[in-house]
Amino acid sequence: MSKDNKKKHLTQRDVASRMNFLFQASNLMAAGNQAKLAAYYGKLCRNVGTKAVMHMAPALKRSLCRRCSLPLIPGVNTELHVAREPKEATVPGASSNGEAKTKKKRHRRQRKKPKSKRTENAQESETQIHESTERVSLFLKCPLCLGRRSFAANSERDCWLEQPQSVVQVVSLPEEKDQR
Repeated sequence: MSKDNKKKHLTQRDVASRMNFLFQASNLMAAGNQAKLAAYYGKLCRNVGTKAVMHMAPALKRSLCRRCSLPLIPGVNTELHVAREPKEATVPGASSNGEAKTKKKRHRRQRKKPKSKRTENAQESETQIHESTERVSLFLKCPLCLGRRSFAANSERDCWLEQPQSVVQVVSLPEEKDQR
């Protein structure tokens, strides 16, 4: 039974090591001002994972450009910008008296949290803090394809895989000995 478990874990090990190598090579080339080669290695890394049906970690996905797969490294090949979204967006086309029409932006509804025993003042201050942080977003602009990668600056919105409840089992493999 233990041999079967080893085979299952070791079948994806070579794919994982190749993806790791390609991602590291991509980051190295991006730091060395070779953007096209870095994007090529990033695309290869994605393709290897897709072909083997192996998922990349969310942090790795976030660091790559969606269009060209160039690693976006703030301070090295891209700059980190902070943008505040306005509460209301103006609609082009003015009325007869010269005023612009305003239209509220649609926001995706978030799940309601279970109610806890708090005072009303604490709840009001929490909603004000939540509203102010929800409108701030961070973005990176890709220097190769000029694509823009946006991130919401809200600490309450975490990826499921980054939460501790998502971990079911931790598997550690023994170190391989050199067989040369």
